[in-house]
Amino acid sequence: MKPLKILATESSPAVNFDPKKGKFQIAGNSLPENSRGFYEPVIDWLDQYAESPNPETEIEFKMILLNTSSTKLFIDIFRKINKIVDYSDSKVNVVWNYVYGDDDIHDVGVDFKAFCKASFELVAVNNEAI
Repeated sequence: MKPLKILATESSPAVNFDPKKGKFQIAGNSLPENSRGFYEPVIDWLDQYAESPNPETEIEFKMILLNTSSTKLFIDIFRKINKIVDYSDSKVNVVWNYVYGDDDIHDVGVDFKAFCKASFELVAVNNEAI
């Protein structure tokens, strides 16, 4: 399986999925005009990965801004994460980074944590760490 890399723009996050290491990251702003079009390849890639995941998988989110349509697509991403947990022996850990004091991104993370079946950490970081 090939890595998935998408460069960040002002309105879309960087995506860096390395299947050999089992380390995945989505980082930056998520305000694309066409959220479905942006995230569909990400969701399809995760669906393929779920068929034969690594023994350990770490998925890190470093979100700055997140619009409602992106949040809806993140639900699909978390469904794929749940699929990995339900149908494999892969140990899956999600890390949701948010800037300390950003209650909006923190609260979105809390909602996803309640939905996610994987181990889930909420981590407050300073601005430079995002």
